Amino acid sequence: MYISLLLCYYNVMDIKKKLFSYIKTTTGWQIEQEEIMVSFSLHLRSNYDLFAVNIAHISVMFAYAQDNSVDLRRHIKSYQNIKDRCNMPVVLIFDYLDSRQINSLIQKQIPFIIKEKYIYLPFALMQIATSSEKLELPTKKEHLSPDADLILIAYLEKLLDNQRQIKEIASVIDREHRATSVALKLLDTLGYLKIEKHGRSKVVRFHDRFEVYDRLHKEGTSPVKHSFFTSAPIFGNKAVKSGYTALQEYSSLMDTTIPTVAISAKAKNLIKDLKACEEDEAIYKVEVWNRDPHTFSKGGAVNPLYLIRQFKDVDDERTEYAIEVLEKRYKDSK
Repeated sequence: MYISLLLCYYNVMDIKKKLFSYIKTTTGWQIEQEEIMVSFSLHLRSNYDLFAVNIAHISVMFAYAQDNSVDLRRHIKSYQNIKDRCNMPVVLIFDYLDSRQINSLIQKQIPFIIKEKYIYLPFALMQIATSSEKLELPTKKEHLSPDADLILIAYLEKLLDNQRQIKEIASVIDREHRATSVALKLLDTLGYLKIEKHGRSKVVRFHDRFEVYDRLHKEGTSPVKHSFFTSAPIFGNKAVKSGYTALQEYSSLMDTTIPTVAISAKAKNLIKDLKACEEDEAIYKVEVWNRDPHTFSKGGAVNPLYLIRQFKDVDDERTEYAIEVLEKRYKDSK
């Protein structure tokens, strides 16, 4: 029993050390543990490691969730209970959250941290905005959800402009109103745009296209979930050219590799039929995307913005030149 408690103690200490280091490195804010005595129920103490900290001169209660598999609604309810008891900002700490859960917490403006991946502290932004302390919340590429990424691509392709209502944006990206609203709120939080209220309606004001382009070039991630080779023929319009095969469509580069096609992860029946094989037996390389690769595609090839992103770190002169030509052509059109 004593050994078990000792191991638990050192585990919590290790969590705190890594968490504090991540916050300091990412934001530049000073953070120290505080001695604040608050009485919590057995249920809360059993499900969360609770400890008070002073972060950039703000007293905050951290609640580290011991079980990430619990329904997010229970965490939200616990968050409110902790907040009611300690009368200070509360931050939920998680090992992992998926994009849907992240968007849900942001929509409800509930502060949270995903260890070594994500920080969302709206109360700190409001209180520190006028101070001299460094203020750089992380805007890492994994923050952009597929829907948020799609909105930015539509904007860079001049399919969207300022003063658009949410329903109009939803129509352009072919997503439902609620999913589009969540994605826009995420982009607002990350500083890509502003959601403004005009009368009874909300409209969106994007930042300058060159600024958005540069940020997306750095922070955008590949939509490819995984890839495999197949010897099965692919008919119909469910696949679109990707990789070097698509880059060949936009540049003078000759694709000498196995043709690459992209399909949506939602096309489960098609993926099931395309049995994987070894590369030397394949007639296609298949990329499985976390979105529909047809969206904003051109001439049967995926949108060039994806290719610029996909090949930006490839160490090959011919590929680098093709991307430079493509990027210059794209920038000149802005």
